Amino acid sequence: MKRNLVVTGLLILLAGLASAADLTGKWEGSFKYNEQAVPLTIELKGTTEISGTVTGMPGGVAQIKEGKLEGENLSFWIVIDYQGIPLKLVYKGKVNGNEIRFMFGTEDGSWGTELIAKKA
Repeated sequence: MKRNLVVTGLLILLAGLASAADLTGKWEGSFKYNEQAVPLTIELKGTTEISGTVTGMPGGVAQIKEGKLEGENLSFWIVIDYQGIPLKLVYKGKVNGNEIRFMFGTEDGSWGTELIAKKA
């Protein structure tokens, strides 16, 4: 009986570890702004606590803050310089293999859009 419990516990632990995707690498995509495609590059590092950068937004390279992956759900935020004003953008995405489908926008919800990023 004890052995069955130990084996079951190990299987559950291994299943949890296997589900944590390693997002490390370069992800590329684009979103529409004023009817123009804006390309973005997202450099990610980690499996559950995510760090990295977003390149392509106004103000240059933005550092990812409070990045976390829970199951297939990825979230983080960045701050960009938009016309001299710091602006917080919140990213929420679903990971599916080599693709992340993001909804992102301003923290207050006044602007948002979709971004599909694929692993480069």
